[in-house]
Amino acid sequence: MEAIVARIPLSLRFATLSRSAPLLVVVLLAGCQGKTLVDDNPVFVEAPPRRSLTNKSTVVDFDGKKSESQIQAVSFTGSPEAKLAGNTVVAEVNGRPIFVDDLIGSLRLAIEAEESLSDKQRQEILEKQIRGRLDKYVEQEIVVQALKRTIPEDRQQVIEESLAEPFGEVIANIKKDRNITTDEELNLVLSTEGLSVDLLRESFFRIQMVNGYLSTIAETPDTISRVEMLAYYQDHRNEFTTKERIRWQEIVVLFNSHDGRKGAEATMTEVVKKLQQAADFAELAMKHSDALSAEKRGDMGWLERGSLADKGLEEQLFSLPSSGMTKVYVRDDRFEVYRVVDHQAARTAPFQEMQKEIEQRLRAENARASRLKVMQDLRAKASVVTMFDEAPKG
Repeated sequence: MEAIVARIPLSLRFATLSRSAPLLVVVLLAGCQGKTLVDDNPVFVEAPPRRSLTNKSTVVDFDGKKSESQIQAVSFTGSPEAKLAGNTVVAEVNGRPIFVDDLIGSLRLAIEAEESLSDKQRQEILEKQIRGRLDKYVEQEIVVQALKRTIPEDRQQVIEESLAEPFGEVIANIKKDRNITTDEELNLVLSTEGLSVDLLRESFFRIQMVNGYLSTIAETPDTISRVEMLAYYQDHRNEFTTKERIRWQEIVVLFNSHDGRKGAEATMTEVVKKLQQAADFAELAMKHSDALSAEKRGDMGWLERGSLADKGLEEQLFSLPSSGMTKVYVRDDRFEVYRVVDHQAARTAPFQEMQKEIEQRLRAENARASRLKVMQDLRAKASVVTMFDEAPKG
């Protein structure tokens, strides 16, 4: 079954999202003069009993990663054994239904079109995918509802307009990846996956508005004290320490490339003679080396101590200073000579050098913690019912 799910295409990977998009939302939300962004007394309606509903809006969640959050069950909402369809209600958040197609619209279509699956297998896959995405989507829905309660409709419209350009960049990247030029062509391709540009836009806007709203109302310290930064530096000192390493080059002369050992020896002798006359090692590697590294002027990249299988050679290399060269090594089928381009000792960057990075890390950690607290507070006030809640006993 996992192999079948892996074959199912999903068009949009939100790694392509513009990094500036959440900032646009934050700036616009902060521009609500005279309006409080946090409702001290939010009104949450009780979730009504399960009912038959028609799916009027479908949003696809492309993340697919299971959230670590836990939705608290508030009542039993139905039988998990019931057949899952696109308009099946899988949860209610403050009375608003969430449908199967809100979570896995395109995936459901692909699963239902897979002829090799039995009805039971389809239902098992659908349920597994819903379970994996539901918590994250419910959290998004809680935030979206809070945003709509606290942000005037005209301001919401301004926010959506600000996201048009970043979304355009996402679509442009998709077109480029698929060698498509028009929206019509893209929609045609997406339709085979149960998607459309409109669905992608709706999902993009939802995610960006959620992130922007949480960032706006989360309270984070304006300043990071030097004491905090020093404590972080001491606790993470190993992260600011680099291992001893060298950058090295090689020249390899193979016996079978020079009519045997004698011919190879003559070539290596010529190489050594030129090196003694201060010829450029990289130029000689390009001209005489039989190794693949010759295309890179003999460059072998960076090497950390303990990484090389030949410990004798490694010891020799790490004993050399920058620009130092080894002796000629004679192997069973070749001659080799190496040069150390740069030799960097193990070093712990001083606090002063890392202070700015540490401050940025702490600000990011504080922001994440503040966003988490806001999400926890909103979730604690929300009424959430899912199809996976346990039935009441008795």
